[in-house]
Amino acid sequence: MLSSITIFSYEESKKFKGFPVPKHAKLTKSRADFEAYDWSPASEEEGLPLRYLLIIKLKGWKKTFEEGSLTIYEKDGYKIDVISQTDYLSLGIDSDSKNDNKE
Repeated sequence: MLSSITIFSYEESKKFKGFPVPKHAKLTKSRADFEAYDWSPASEEEGLPLRYLLIIKLKGWKKTFEEGSLTIYEKDGYKIDVISQTDYLSLGIDSDSKNDNKE
């Protein structure tokens, strides 16, 4: 069972339709459709930490594609590209979402 510390270690991103973002990740770059973070638990070899994967799933996001360090998650037709590399995490609005989900 997830502890409350784990659950509260993430916050919902307004930019990415509520996709969970680690609170301890340091934002290094931000654009309208992209954010990059320094985050030591991120790894290209091991992927995202299990606790983060569980939070993503609990928030209703489903993995739809994975190749190398890129994983695409979808919820309600909205897609988020997640890249995990050594000490690096990025979130971006998938190009399909940009075309299908104009606000």
